[in-house]
Amino acid sequence: MTLKKSTPLALIALAVSFFIGCSSQEDKDKYDHYYGSGSKSREETALVALQNERRNQPAPAPAAAASGQGAAAPAAGDSASAGSGDAAIGQGGAAAAATNPDAAAAPTAAPAKRKPVPADVSALLNKHACLACHQPYDKVIGPAYAEVAKKKYTSDQIVELVHNPKPEHWPGYPPMAPMAHVPKGDIVVIANWINSL
Repeated sequence: MTLKKSTPLALIALAVSFFIGCSSQEDKDKYDHYYGSGSKSREETALVALQNERRNQPAPAPAAAASGQGAAAPAAGDSASAGSGDAAIGQGGAAAAATNPDAAAAPTAAPAKRKPVPADVSALLNKHACLACHQPYDKVIGPAYAEVAKKKYTSDQIVELVHNPKPEHWPGYPPMAPMAHVPKGDIVVIANWINSL
């Protein structure tokens, strides 16, 4: 008797859960755009752009200045072989660095801006696996923290973006998974460090 009464209720519950589980076409399209077939092309585009950017980075200035004019030509050849449209600019910059010691000192100032990660922040980044996708100054899967700092987000905005990411803020990157399990206090510590970059 109980089985006869509970069977229709179970079928109704199953139908309701199926109805609730099926979302609108708009939601399905958004999901497909960020996580489905649209994500593959976006990830491939971001990967190609990252590889091209790494290829087009200039050779380290101390090596060019130490080895003189001979090292300047291969460095310029590397940028030309990478398909850079700025090959002539790269050759002129390398030649100027090799002949003018003051010009060679200027490119070395850029890496000096890289501040070390404080121990407490590093511990939080490791604890919550942030470093799997983000690095302080280099692109990995997601943007570098230095790029995030350029957006001038407040700490509260960063907390919201970690808990509820907005992929439209970072075109060219795969969407970040919501990290709702990360405590707000930890994110605020990380956000304050990001904003100090």
